[in-house]
Amino acid sequence: MKKISLIISFLSLFFGAKAQEETQLPAGKNREDIEALKVAFISKELELTPEEAQKFWPVYNQYSKEVNTALLQNEDVIQREEKVVNIRKHYRDQFTKVLGQQRMNRMFNAEGKFRQILIKALQRQRQRNNKIDRPLQQRRGF
Repeated sequence: MKKISLIISFLSLFFGAKAQEETQLPAGKNREDIEALKVAFISKELELTPEEAQKFWPVYNQYSKEVNTALLQNEDVIQREEKVVNIRKHYRDQFTKVLGQQRMNRMFNAEGKFRQILIKALQRQRQRNNKIDRPLQQRRGF
């Protein structure tokens, strides 16, 4: 539980600092920062040894690339979800070889946890930005 609250605090600080910067960062910067946080979060959740990490991350990166492609290509929600499930099934054996069955399941759960934390942090950032923008709009007569 302490790990999760530490991650949430870190994400809050990260996105709080980003909210104070310009609203638009250079293209790709946000994605790179989020990916780095995701790597750190999953590594910590899985308690990867250096040897495991060396085997795990190339497989995970390929898996993640395929999932992202499927999410972007399919407009039909059911087809998109089916494609993602099929990709997970395809990579299940490779993840199990590196991590074992239990940690493979933890990896998929960690992805979901990270996504939830990220969504909450983005919502808080959006709320803060709206609070900052309102007084400015009122002064300008909007």
